[in-house]
Order: sequence, then structure tokens, then C-alpha cells
Amino acid sequence: MHKFDKLNIEQLRAKAAMKWKKYPEDVLPLWVADMDFPIADEIKEAIVSYMNTDMFGYAEYSGLPGLKEAAIERMWNRYQWGLNEDHIYPIAGIVQGLFLSVLATTSKREEVIIQTPVYGPFMMGVEKYNRVAVYNQLYRDQAAWGIDFDLLESQISPATRMFMLCNPHNPVGRAYSRNELERLAEIVLKHRLWVVSDELHSDLIFGAHKHIPFASLSPEIAQRTITLFGATKTFNIAGLKTGFLATENAGLMQYVQNIAAGITTKPNVLGQIATIAAYQKGDDWLADVLNYLDKNRIFIAKYISENLPAVTHFAPEASYLAWLDMSKYDLGNPSEFLLENAKLALNDGAWFGPGGQGHVRLNFATSKDIIKEALECIKIALADVPIIS
Repeated sequence: MHKFDKLNIEQLRAKAAMKWKKYPEDVLPLWVADMDFPIADEIKEAIVSYMNTDMFGYAEYSGLPGLKEAAIERMWNRYQWGLNEDHIYPIAGIVQGLFLSVLATTSKREEVIIQTPVYGPFMMGVEKYNRVAVYNQLYRDQAAWGIDFDLLESQISPATRMFMLCNPHNPVGRAYSRNELERLAEIVLKHRLWVVSDELHSDLIFGAHKHIPFASLSPEIAQRTITLFGATKTFNIAGLKTGFLATENAGLMQYVQNIAAGITTKPNVLGQIATIAAYQKGDDWLADVLNYLDKNRIFIAKYISENLPAVTHFAPEASYLAWLDMSKYDLGNPSEFLLENAKLALNDGAWFGPGGQGHVRLNFATSKDIIKEALECIKIALADVPIIS
């Protein structure tokens, strides 16, 4: 038996975590993107060791010693993406980076292309600053989700300034191929667009799929790209609020930092210590987690195929999030239906923008037994619901 098989629901409910505290105790929560797995011992040890130094004053503006170096080494060793310290700006979370990127590369009433369905703050960062969102919806065929390149080119106008990429994509789970990214790059360069690429799930890749940083495609693309990445999703330390904004464009980096000054915050020192330890010492833990997640991923796909054939689902190529299309059932809002009838809390697909309606997002970074219980609750709740299409 794997140690993650022993996860205890009562112990999970006792945690002071939003995932397990938002809903009543009779609801099984598989929504927000936190893992239920214990973090790596090496990360815990690094935090405890630092706490014993009693150094809780301000860290250097550029980050604790070793923080940028750990990120640079990580990007090179895993993706052969060469960065230096001037290319990296530590931030307190990826959402900050999304908002900063919008402010740095666009003006009011200019257009930003967003590929939906996608993580909700992509839309928030555009709408809150009075930019115009243009939705380039992903398409779905019989095998996978993909990018509609013809539609994308037709949507670009003289007012279009930025393209927002999520790779690996949250929630559909795509890890885009080199051919797809190169075609995107051609369009970006042709129309002189800025790009912000959220690559937070880049270490959570399954099988033969690979992550390719968009900025690594060419020097020309690197000059037009802001990349957001970090250890928080991979190593289950989201509450420590640490990430990185990277760009090889020195002028753009300076402009981002000018905008951020006095508005955004730097990562706290414990988050920085945890990130260094994760990148330098966490790969054995990560390999074990990926193996476990892969088995959950395959189990979900098999269960849905055999028991819920009217639910459309493609096993994700990356991340620990399953994207379920329940639009063939007359449910109204499927997340509300499942909360009421299955006592199961999943993310509402509509929150992910156009194309998300009728879907739910299920977090499978938990024990197999909990996943099985959730799927059986869905099966029972849908048993008497007519299929409408």
C-alpha cells in the first residue's frame, strides 16, 4: 500500500485549509488546486532549520541568497532554458504576475486574447483594468483539446496587444507540442504581440509529453514574452506565496518592476526557503507524486469510460486536474447539482470563461479511495438524470 492511500478524511478536515473548510463536513471537496499529500520532508526540514536562525527581517530585494540561482538551475536542467539573474523577478504568487503583465504591455481599451476555458484570473486581470478581452476558445475533437489557429488569426486587430498562454493548460490539461507552440510563435511575431505564459504546472507532466517554455523557442520570442512559473503547485506549497516572473527583455523587466513598486509584495522568507529546498532537493518526492497522480489519472479515465459514458473527459497530459464535460445531462449548473445531489464540491466550469459552461473541474491529487468515492457519488447522482444530447 502506498503511503498516500492512507490519507484520512478526518485528518484532512482538521487542517486549517480553505479546500477542506469551505464546505460542510458532509461534502467531499475536490475543488481548489491544492494537493492532499504531505509535503517533502526536505522542504519541512529547510523551513525548520531557517526558523531556528531567528532571521525574519526583510530579505534582500532580489530575494534570499540562492533563490534566483535555484530557479535558473531548475529551468536549465529540466527545459534547457537559459536564464540569468537579471531575467528573474520573484513575486508573491502567479496571479500578481498575470495582473502585472497586463498592466505592463497594454493600455486601456486595448485587446487581449485569452484562450478559454482557462483559469479565472486570466479574465480578471483583463477586465479589472478596462482592457478588452477577446476569447479564442479552444476546440475539442474526438481525441483532445486544441488551438483554433485560423480563428486566432481572424481575431487579431490593430487594437490587439497581448496574447495570454496557459501551458500546461488549466483546466483542460494540455501540454502543448513544439509544433503547436511554434505556430503560435509565428502568429505572435507576425502581429507583434506581447505574450504572458503561465507555466506554473510545468513540472506536472505525464508519460511521453514534455513541457517547452514558450520563451525558449527563439531569441525573438523571448523578447516578447513574460513567463510565470514557480514551485507552489508542483510541491504543494501554495500557501507560501512564492513565484517568479521572467523575461529576457531588459526594458520590459524594468517597466514591470516600476509598476510593481509599492503595489505588489515580495515572497515571504519561508516561501523562498521552501522554494529553494523544493528545487534542489524535492525531485525524489516529485517522482513519487507523479507516479501516484498518473495512476489516479488513468483510473479516472477508465472509470468514466466504463460507468459514465455520457461524460466527456480526456485524461490530462499535465496537472492533477480532470476536466469533465457534463453538458449531455439536463443539470442546469453541474457543480451546483453535484454539490446538492452528490455532496461533492468541484469547480464550476463557467468560472473558466466561455466554453466552460456545462463542465466541472475535479482535483485528483488525493488518495485513490477518495477519488473512487467521488466518482461513485457522481454515478449515483446521475443515475436517473436523462441524457439530452
